[in-house]
Amino acid sequence: MKSILPRRNEPCWCGSGRKFKKCHLGRDQEKQLPFQAITDKGSRGSAFKTCMHPGASKETCGKVISAHTLQRSRVLKAISENNHVHTFYPFNPNEDGEIHLRKKGWREAGTFSAFCDRHDDQTFKALEKDDFAGTKEQIFLIAYRAICWEIYQKEISIKSVRRMRDYLDRGAPQPVQRVVQHMINLQLAGLRRGLRDLKVAKSHMDHSLEEKKYGRYSTLEVVFRGSLCVAATGAISPNFSIDGTELQSLTDTKTDSQVLAFGTDVSERGSSVVFLWSSEEEAPRDYVEEVLELSKAFLPQFLCQFFFTHCENTYFSPKWWSGLASRVREELARMMLNTNPYASPPLYLEHLDAVPWQYDSHAVL
Repeated sequence: MKSILPRRNEPCWCGSGRKFKKCHLGRDQEKQLPFQAITDKGSRGSAFKTCMHPGASKETCGKVISAHTLQRSRVLKAISENNHVHTFYPFNPNEDGEIHLRKKGWREAGTFSAFCDRHDDQTFKALEKDDFAGTKEQIFLIAYRAICWEIYQKEISIKSVRRMRDYLDRGAPQPVQRVVQHMINLQLAGLRRGLRDLKVAKSHMDHSLEEKKYGRYSTLEVVFRGSLCVAATGAISPNFSIDGTELQSLTDTKTDSQVLAFGTDVSERGSSVVFLWSSEEEAPRDYVEEVLELSKAFLPQFLCQFFFTHCENTYFSPKWWSGLASRVREELARMMLNTNPYASPPLYLEHLDAVPWQYDSHAVL
């Protein structure tokens, strides 16, 4: 049956909020664009500058800077070679869906314009100025910065997807346009839900940050012997356990999803992977408990795969990457390509020998 289209001055059927004549009228007659051109148009103008500190204002803020999400002088420098690190982010897949390595200067890696110079220096002093000792304050600061990074990226993604919606279905027949726009609206709904939940998590962390009281949170630090070769920081809402058991529903819009933040650091004790979650929330707690039940031999390999599966903000040593077996590189790249690990739970490989780490110790605070 033929679809009934709106009149020229009526709202477009796609949900963009614009009039039909300014949106999808004649879209099927427009010239298709290459995918790379579409992604370029989506990313153009999506980045922005702000200060996400809870006390940010015109009176208290300085100049917004490119703040680091990963500690620079310890972490990024440790994995650099000739002042560069490797990453797959931002993604730039070719026509076959393959992604390629990116080379980045270690001073510019993992940065975002989300703090002014004053608040960045004040807020993260215990992490940037002091040696890493795995204190609750230091792990909290790693997690807080990870949450801010995720919020910043969600807002960029929403802007980018909204721009791309004008180009993805150009030249397509009207039924195909409806399918494309439906998928875009689903993606936007997911991004907005994720952004809402992250902002709720940040609002709670803001209070702890200002009061310097971290009792409402639990932390885990796992220390490994062996040089740092992979570094990542971010946050997930674990909806499935490692073995596939559902931990929380991400489709229930009446409740806020529970968040698990993570990151990496390094000290004389070794390479550390840390997690932070609200002590009252069961889903992240159960996920962490399952992580700790993994064998000591598999644990470091799991965490490496966890980074590549769940975290775009992952950087690694060029020397380490080039020294991996081709099969290992292919598997890690495949994991990074899983753009929605919530809908497609990852399969972690027990015999994927990736990182040269050996379990040393762990502490739950």
